[in-house]
Amino acid sequence: MRIRDLSHATGATPRMLRHYEGAGILSPERDSNGYRNYRADDIQIVDHIRCLLASGLSLSEASAILQVACIDPAGASDADRHTALTQLDERANQLDAGIARLRAQKAEILGLRASIQAEAGPAGSTDTAALPRSTPNT
Repeated sequence: MRIRDLSHATGATPRMLRHYEGAGILSPERDSNGYRNYRADDIQIVDHIRCLLASGLSLSEASAILQVACIDPAGASDADRHTALTQLDERANQLDAGIARLRAQKAEILGLRASIQAEAGPAGSTDTAALPRSTPNT
């Protein structure tokens, strides 16, 4: 199957497919004219990679756990599973730190908003009832 066929089957652009190849995820054979020739199994590999990327993993992280998480979980060694779990734990910790940072920023913004609204007060020229209210989304 040619790159355009794999692209059509998976929704990944040809550029992304070449990027996956460069990362070592896909290894198409080459025809005598140099055209890439993908296997039918590559459709599933691309679907798995896209799913892992959509979950927030980087391409290198997704590539590292692809075999253990998607392609052959039963055939993975304990060491491979341990490595994958460690990588996922590290990524989850990064996400937790990012969420905490965003919550702190939101608290600062809401505090600033409250301060500005309090300054307007009843003597101010701004009608505080007309000010939009922020709704907390936690």
